Amino acid sequence: MFQDINIEKELISLKSKNEKLLLNSANDQLNNDLIKEKTIQKNINSSNNKKYFANIKIDESSNVYNFKTIETIAIKHRLRFLPTKFFKNQIPQEAIFKIKEIEKSNSIEIKKFFILAPSSAFDLEDCNKDPLLFIPLKNNQYYLVHKWGSDLSWIKKLTAIPFRTLETMAISVALTALIIALLTPTWLILNGAEIDMGYFGYHRLAWFLYAFIMLCSLSTFICFSQSIYPSEYQWNKKTYN
Repeated sequence: MFQDINIEKELISLKSKNEKLLLNSANDQLNNDLIKEKTIQKNINSSNNKKYFANIKIDESSNVYNFKTIETIAIKHRLRFLPTKFFKNQIPQEAIFKIKEIEKSNSIEIKKFFILAPSSAFDLEDCNKDPLLFIPLKNNQYYLVHKWGSDLSWIKKLTAIPFRTLETMAISVALTALIIALLTPTWLILNGAEIDMGYFGYHRLAWFLYAFIMLCSLSTFICFSQSIYPSEYQWNKKTYN
């Protein structure tokens, strides 16, 4: 009690105590972050079917989209907009960090998320192209949290056009039949008959109708056998077919 004080030893002792406190505090924070991230991942994987919206303050209104806008884009590019529990791939850690920051700044736990992605992202394990992660808000609004993967290729956009609606499918079949009718030589249409009917005439119209009926039958068989449906019926459907 009455010993002399060694200031250097006092400094070392106090420094050691402070370092232990900082280390414990850092470990506690790290554990809390890990628990929080696991909770977010659990909510992403479950995403209950009940009507839900997150009451959060959004500064960037440019990242908020209404339901109709998302529907239009999904049908146009043959995408699907579904709760994240149907998504077959991993959500990137960067998206988890963004969600954690949103939850922290709003003091809430977000319990439901949506994904806008190609159909294959909900069917296959190895597809990870252009998904967009959304948080549902009130009034049918959705906040875009994170996008990852590659951009949608022009080929994907082009091949999605015929499958947007029943009308686009029928028009695509009709255009294909018209091209076939215009490119088929007259002698082949007439089956080698020695009749001079010229290029245009009833024979080419009949050939167009024949090609159209044949392609309609073939397309109908392929679509039903391969569970291919127009995007307007499939974009937010929770089942595969």
